[in-house]
Amino acid sequence: MSISRNYWIAGAIALAVTLWMLSGILVNDARTGSPKSQSIDERAFRVEVKELRAEEVQQRIVAQGQVKPYRAATLRAQTASRVDEILVESGQQVQKGELLVRFAMEDRQARLEEARAELQQRQREYEAAKRLGEKGLQSQVKQDEAATALASARASLKRIELDIEHTRITAPFEGIVDEVAPEVGDFASVQSEVVTVVDNTPLIAEAYLSQRHFDNVSIGGLAQVTTVDGETHEGRIKSVAPRADKASRTFRVEIQIPNPDGIPANTSAEVTIPTGKVTAHLLSPAVLELDDDGTLGVKVVNDDNHVVFLPVEIVRSDVGGIWVTGLPPRARIITAGAGFVSPGQLVEVASINAD
Repeated sequence: MSISRNYWIAGAIALAVTLWMLSGILVNDARTGSPKSQSIDERAFRVEVKELRAEEVQQRIVAQGQVKPYRAATLRAQTASRVDEILVESGQQVQKGELLVRFAMEDRQARLEEARAELQQRQREYEAAKRLGEKGLQSQVKQDEAATALASARASLKRIELDIEHTRITAPFEGIVDEVAPEVGDFASVQSEVVTVVDNTPLIAEAYLSQRHFDNVSIGGLAQVTTVDGETHEGRIKSVAPRADKASRTFRVEIQIPNPDGIPANTSAEVTIPTGKVTAHLLSPAVLELDDDGTLGVKVVNDDNHVVFLPVEIVRSDVGGIWVTGLPPRARIITAGAGFVSPGQLVEVASINAD
């Protein structure tokens, strides 16, 4: 009898607990509605939005390059001889025609005098043959032989004079001595390097641009060159390569810039070429996304608070962000929560920060 009573009490307690739990759920449903009565997908997701307005901005091409001398010449020996005197050193400023290096004369002076004497002798023989020929006492063959000997003597004299001239290495233009290869006493063979002279006034900035920019640059166009010292120099486009490099598919552009401060050549530089103005928006790179097709764009909220994905194109970058085209003049950009919403979805705008 006591066992049956215990079962009855346990059953009553279980029933009471069940009714209590059901009463709480029913009360909650009555006050707030059942959780099943409203789906999460049906509720508007809250996003933060920043309203941006388009501005006019200068488009530009930016490329890394280097500055090189306006011109440079490596002077080579044109005669074989011993280095007798070096009159300049690396870094020295020189004028056009200034003597830089002198080679030893050796027997050249003696050969010069010999060639002059030979020429005088051949000249006299030719004149004598000509006079005899006019009198009919000398055959035409003998006259031709005398003329040939005279021409040969003149050529020999010219060769030794030119050889003596080559013992003097002079500056081909005003510039700076970059390197002196030999030392006094060294033997210089023909075509061996002797002195390199560079002209850094002005400088030439060289850069290689993508082939898609070919139509945006032209000779005479303005450009800016930022050198390693952080200074920006205005210049003009001096040349544009008529064909792209086979390997890189880029084409060479050269910009001439003044160099009153003596900036060294063969240093790195950044080349900026303006290509016109465009209407664009300044964005943080963090708001950029790729859609399923790999298209670059941003998510915006339209006037009906629905999400729209708009493709954009980057036109330039600054310290403050990136400039893009493809957006309407006034655009409400989703700055927080974009990763949780999809195009076409209704959203709740939590805050709007207008620029």
